[in-house]
Amino acid sequence: MDWSGSPALEEERLVTLCLQGQDSAWETLLKRYHPRLVASIRYLIGGVNGADQAEEIAATVWFTLCSHGYSPLQRYDSRVGRLLDYLVGMARKEIWRRRRTARTRQARECKVARTEATLDDTSQGLAIQEFLDTLTRREREFCLSHLLSQTKPAGHLPVSSANAWQLRSRVLKKFRAFFLQNS
Repeated sequence: MDWSGSPALEEERLVTLCLQGQDSAWETLLKRYHPRLVASIRYLIGGVNGADQAEEIAATVWFTLCSHGYSPLQRYDSRVGRLLDYLVGMARKEIWRRRRTARTRQARECKVARTEATLDDTSQGLAIQEFLDTLTRREREFCLSHLLSQTKPAGHLPVSSANAWQLRSRVLKKFRAFFLQNS
């Protein structure tokens, strides 16, 4: 059998030459596979504006390929698959790693934002107290019990829906006026 034209054999020879440190082999490898690797990565990330991100991921793949004494390149086996498939597999792992990192970062940021949003800010407390002082006694009770759900109505009869609507309207009108005036 003549293996001289076999793409798998050519890839195996090219990898062997790269592992031996021949610069011309590395140039050939980059020229032959980099454009197709970037195109595959752009397809995988699915973005129209993903050219820069695809280049970054491709650079990470090439760096990983050369790291740790070329061990990732040594693991390539031409009998298992094509070299481009191997490189795309490495790129896929990098994409997954980046997405997982982004999800983790986003989850942490959301958790911190929720924590910060629930912390009592003394200046907010003072502003709300000043606003409550502008309300009548009945409006203040209604605001605290129904709108802010902080206290239960103290000995008053339940508020009818019509009265609740009127109280809510008055409190919200005063709320808008108070906070728009102070901002």
